[in-house]
Amino acid sequence: MITITPTDGMEIREDARLAPGVYVLPRGLRIAADGVTLDGTGATLIGEGARGVAVRLEGRRGVTVRGLTIAHYQYGIRADDCQDLTLTGNTITRTAELEPFKHFLYLWKPVEDAYGGAILLHRVQGGLVAGNDLQHQQNGVMLYACTGLTVRDNNASFNSGWGVYLSASHDNLIERNVLDFCNRVYRRESGVERVEADAAGLVMVRGSSRNRVLKNACRGGGDGIFIAGYEHPGVIEPCNDNLFEDNDCSYSPNNAIESTFSQNNVFRRNICSKSNYGFWLGFSWDNLVEDNIIEDNFIAGVAAEHAHAITFRGNQIRRNREGIRLWTRGIAVLEYWPGYEVSYDFDIEQNLFEENWLGFNGYTGKVTVDARCRDYRLRANTFAGNRVGLRLAQIDGGAVVGNHFADHAVAALELEDAAQIALEDNTFEGNAADTRIR
Repeated sequence: MITITPTDGMEIREDARLAPGVYVLPRGLRIAADGVTLDGTGATLIGEGARGVAVRLEGRRGVTVRGLTIAHYQYGIRADDCQDLTLTGNTITRTAELEPFKHFLYLWKPVEDAYGGAILLHRVQGGLVAGNDLQHQQNGVMLYACTGLTVRDNNASFNSGWGVYLSASHDNLIERNVLDFCNRVYRRESGVERVEADAAGLVMVRGSSRNRVLKNACRGGGDGIFIAGYEHPGVIEPCNDNLFEDNDCSYSPNNAIESTFSQNNVFRRNICSKSNYGFWLGFSWDNLVEDNIIEDNFIAGVAAEHAHAITFRGNQIRRNREGIRLWTRGIAVLEYWPGYEVSYDFDIEQNLFEENWLGFNGYTGKVTVDARCRDYRLRANTFAGNRVGLRLAQIDGGAVVGNHFADHAVAALELEDAAQIALEDNTFEGNAADTRIR
C-alpha cells in the first residue's frame, strides 16, 4: 500500500494510505478501480459550502474506505452501482443540512434530489457499513435501491433528519446502531413550534421489504422508527416482511414506532415507552406485535386505525393513558385506499394490561357510517389495576374469553352497543364493577 498526499479531484486506482493532515478538497477524491482500499487514518478532508462529495465511487466492486475524517460536503461518501463495498471507521459530520424551523421533511425524495448526508449508497449490492461516526448533520446513512448490505455499529445520533434511511431497499441488516435524538423543530403557520417534521432514527419508504432491524437504539427521535407505505396522493408502496427486534425506540415526542400501509411486519421485544404513542399502526395489516415493553406513553401504548389482521401477543402494556386503541374514524385517505373503512380481525392474547387509564379501547368512530368495526378477539390477557380494563363500543362480533380482571377502579368491562361479543370463562376479583353496560 502506497502513501499519498491527496490533491483536489485525485483519482485513486490502487491501494493507498493518505498522509496524515488536513486537506481542503472541494472536488474530493474518486475511487477509479475495483478492489481498492483507501486508508484515511489521520487524514481530514474538508469541503467548501457543504457542496460536492468527499469520496465518490461509481460502478466499482470490492472497494474499502476506512479511517477517514470528512466535513463540510453535500455527501461524505457516495457510491452508485457498486458491489461489495466496505466503509468502516470513518468520521463524517456537518454535511449539507436544511435550516431549522422552516422545513417539514419529504420522505420520498428521489435519489437525484436527495437531502445531504454522511453516506449515500445508490444501487449498491452487498457490503458492510460499520463503526462509522455519523453524528451532527441532517442524515447519517441513506440507502436507495440497495440490497444485501449490513449496516452495523454506527453512531448516527443528533441528526436533524434521519439516522438510517431506506428507499426501495431490500434484504439488508440494520444492527446495533445508535440513532438517538434524530429530530427537527418545525414552526407551523400558527407559530407553534414542535419537534416533528418526519425526522426519525430510522425510516423505510418506497416498498423497502425483507429487512432485519435488530438491537438498534432509536431514542428521542421525532419518531424512533418510521415505516411509510403510502405517498400522497394515492401512491401505494407497502414496506412488507420486515423484522424489527430488540430495538429501543423510547422517548419520542410522537411515535416510538410508526408503521403504516404495510403488511407482514414483525415487531418483537422492542421497547416503545415514554412517547406520545408507543406504536402507531394505521392502515396496516397482517402484522405481529409480540413481547414488547410498552410503558408510560402519554396518549396510547398502541394505536391502530383502519387496520386489520394484527396479532398482539405477550406484550407488557403498563401505565399508558390507553393501553391499546383499535378504532376507525373515516379519514380522507380512504378514497385512495379502498376497503379499509373499518378496523377488523384482531387477536389480542396473553398480554398484560396494568395501571393504564383505559387498558383496551376498541370502537367505531362516529363519522364512520354504514359499517362497524368487527371481530375483536381477546383471549388469556391479564387486566390489573387499570381505571377501566376493557372497553368495546359499536363493535360487531368477537370474543372476550379466558381473561383475568383484577382491581379496576371503575369497571373491568365496559360495553356499549356490543351485544354480539361472546363473554366466556373470564375471572374477576376486586373490581369496583365487573361489567358496566352503557
